[in-house]
Amino acid sequence: MVIEVLIVDDSALMRKMISDILESDSEIKVVDIAHNGKDALSKVEKHHPDVITMDVEMPVMNGIEAVKEIMKNNPTPILMVSALTRQGADVTMDALQAGAIDFICKPSGSISTDIKTIGLEIIQKVKSAGKANISSIPRQQKSITTSENKLQSSRTIGKKIQTLIVDDSPFFIKTTTDILKEHPDINIIGTAGNGIEAIEKNQEYNPDVIVMDIDMPEMNGVEAAHQILKKQFVPIIIFSCDTTHDMKNVKTALEIGAVDYLAKPSEGMSMRSISKLFVQKIRDASTQKNIKKHSQINSSEGILVIGTSTGGPQTLSSLIPNFPEDLPVGILLVQHMPPLFTKSLAERLDKISNIRVKEAEEGDEIKPGLALIAPGGFHMTTEEKTEHGKTIRYVSLNQNDRIHGVRPAVDITFTTAANIYGKNTVGVLLTGMGQDGANSMGLIKAKGGYTIAQDEATSIIFGMPQAAIKLGVVDKVLPLDRIANHSVNKIKNNLV
Repeated sequence: MVIEVLIVDDSALMRKMISDILESDSEIKVVDIAHNGKDALSKVEKHHPDVITMDVEMPVMNGIEAVKEIMKNNPTPILMVSALTRQGADVTMDALQAGAIDFICKPSGSISTDIKTIGLEIIQKVKSAGKANISSIPRQQKSITTSENKLQSSRTIGKKIQTLIVDDSPFFIKTTTDILKEHPDINIIGTAGNGIEAIEKNQEYNPDVIVMDIDMPEMNGVEAAHQILKKQFVPIIIFSCDTTHDMKNVKTALEIGAVDYLAKPSEGMSMRSISKLFVQKIRDASTQKNIKKHSQINSSEGILVIGTSTGGPQTLSSLIPNFPEDLPVGILLVQHMPPLFTKSLAERLDKISNIRVKEAEEGDEIKPGLALIAPGGFHMTTEEKTEHGKTIRYVSLNQNDRIHGVRPAVDITFTTAANIYGKNTVGVLLTGMGQDGANSMGLIKAKGGYTIAQDEATSIIFGMPQAAIKLGVVDKVLPLDRIANHSVNKIKNNLV
């Protein structure tokens, strides 16, 4: 069967490059091209292609709007053509949330080896998309904006974000206050000049958000954040200078529970240059106060490991928010994605989930209620060490050879987790092409752990779950909407 493809891009060069790549395979036929989103809508009506490749930035109608219209009127597997940049990652996540099933990296016309390297991946993804179960794509367009909806609701009823500013510079406090006063949804409930005052003001005012400097007299921002978060969760944004010394302290603050960081303007720049980002970070942080409790519990005895590929972002956006904030174990999550994309995914999942979600960093401790996503380009392993007579379990990252042609690989994370957690390991294999994770599901089962595979009806691509099922290493096959609850029940039963 020949897969018929519609190419949508406003660049003639890009259309030709993608067309040449696809037509080099006898099983793929390019039926037409479109110059923008609006043109794509009419071409879809005319040809009813099996797969669409879609650019994002185009005149008349952009790719995201086109995806929404196509998925509403003529559901078709869509692959976004994305640049390997942070902006490219963010807009690609938007498109996946709108209904696209996957993305391909935009080839560079300047280096011929780049075309060869990426050509096989494009062909493979188009063939995989041609087999996609389009009806199983989770409709999560509204979920990703949960935090924005909460914010809008608070604005509607007149509730302001009560913000405490902590800094030893009177000039900085005044400048910051002047900027925030321009936004009616934010109220400066108080200010503090050092960490000790911050602790006192936090107890007095119970703010929604704290903006915290690092270097201050009497008590610095890291120690103040530690003391505050030890007693209760308050969203803390670290706002400090972008120096080597400060960045080490920023990392420490984030590790102990601060939710975000923003660098102060460098010399010669004003606060106005970052005011929009500053305000947005306060708004984002405020949504976490009542839905996010950063665990103070040490490494747990159990682990939940999740692996996915094609269709993963949409699937995870349905799955992860269903885990409770008191989840008694940590989660290690592997999604086949390049660098930058995994960070964008982690940030989006964090905003809509009861648990904390972040892109893993070297040495991150595995804690209950914390999901760590393997960063693109790195395998993620589970390690353990003993400190002061206590066992600490944490993740380590490496760039060893690709497994199954991918890095991060599900098999690496599942295997190392099973070797350390043994029978207290629960493995979940979700939608995706290929067979990554199938072998290590067998190891989890052999160690006495429990394995779950997403069923065919709800998988966008049934490849990875099917491979594990065929090996006979799956304890339970479940639809997506039952996986979170079943996993939690198994975890609680095992940890008795």
